[in-house]
Amino acid sequence: MDKIKISKVDEIIYHEKLDNGLNVYIYKKEGFIKKGAAFASNYGSAINDFKPIGENEIRSFPKGIAHFLEHKLFESDEEEAFDVFSSYGADANAYTNHFITKYFFSTVNNFKECLLELINFVQSPYFTDENVEKEKGIIYQEINMTNDNIFRVLYEEAYNAALVRNPNKYKTIGDRKNVSMITKEDLYKCYNTFYHPSNMTLFIYGDIDVEETMSLVRENQKSKKFNKSETLEIKEYKEPEKVNKEIVTINKCVDVPRVMICYKIKIPVLKGIDKFKKSLFAGMLLDIKFGGASSFEKDLIRKGIIEDDVSYTFSCFDDVLLLFISSKTKYKDKYIKIIDDKLKDLDMDKKIFDLNKKTYITSIVKAYENPSIIENIIVDNINRLGIIIDNAYDIYNEFTYEDFIKEFNNLNLDNKSVVIAENKDK
Repeated sequence: MDKIKISKVDEIIYHEKLDNGLNVYIYKKEGFIKKGAAFASNYGSAINDFKPIGENEIRSFPKGIAHFLEHKLFESDEEEAFDVFSSYGADANAYTNHFITKYFFSTVNNFKECLLELINFVQSPYFTDENVEKEKGIIYQEINMTNDNIFRVLYEEAYNAALVRNPNKYKTIGDRKNVSMITKEDLYKCYNTFYHPSNMTLFIYGDIDVEETMSLVRENQKSKKFNKSETLEIKEYKEPEKVNKEIVTINKCVDVPRVMICYKIKIPVLKGIDKFKKSLFAGMLLDIKFGGASSFEKDLIRKGIIEDDVSYTFSCFDDVLLLFISSKTKYKDKYIKIIDDKLKDLDMDKKIFDLNKKTYITSIVKAYENPSIIENIIVDNINRLGIIIDNAYDIYNEFTYEDFIKEFNNLNLDNKSVVIAENKDK
């Protein structure tokens, strides 16, 4: 068993790669009442064109199938996994995004039973023609519900407006047309390709016995047979620099229009620490420009330009960096220009940079007070970066104002999509 020492926080993540390829990580946190685990596949909704295990050619699958598969794995020919976790007094759930599908639980009692249930239900697919057709109705309802979530709709529309070829442009949940085409055979093809242990990560946390827990997982996996792993072949897309659509207007029942601006920035394909540093820069850029340490948001509210806060986030994947900024505003054109000018403004206060840097460094130490947060960080590192960033403290600490300005000067902020949600019936 390997020990991954986390720089400057005096914490250790235990790691073992099993014979079947499964990577198991354990974070022992003494005194922490809750215990839990996450079982994740490096398979998200953006992976629709790939070579299935046992076949010779890349082919396309219906959009939304990764999310559909997540739903179906909780079902079995006996008792559903949700009911089992409930009987143990545990909270369990799952989610799918563009990059990953993750199943997880947390509990105070019956930890070993819950851990085995998590592993076993994820590794025991049960698909029938009947239960697949039944699930479609449930997914249709979820699609209708998500269409009422204005924030989710704006982000999905912004992805689609900014991206031309990259499959991150499509909704994680899919649409009725694609969902209607999903078959039992499709689900097994996707499952057998991406749910092999060698493409999965198991992260366990809590005040637990490390060796005893690892032995439990080892014995569980030894009792199961898996096909020989194959190299995954996934279609690659070269994304153009220009956005797909410069402006999109959608009709929604809103009292005040909400505007989402998405800046599309072409970057080299990055991995590991280089990708981590790019994400550090993007997050800090948005914090400096629009965060609480800046008076920018308060000034816009005071002047009546926006109705509430400035929401912002970013996404860094493949050869693209996307920056998202949104607010409620009655002055759409004026707001877009103000955000554009603010983002492109070269005048950035070093004091605000230093303040944000200190906040980032502090966040690393605080994160290790909550093992479930560390689970999210570590699994995300493995999925998106391909490594665990064990020296984040040092990377943050060594990131200088001069480094930040150099990165900023290399940005091309001329390509953007604008999505406007407004009530056209008013």
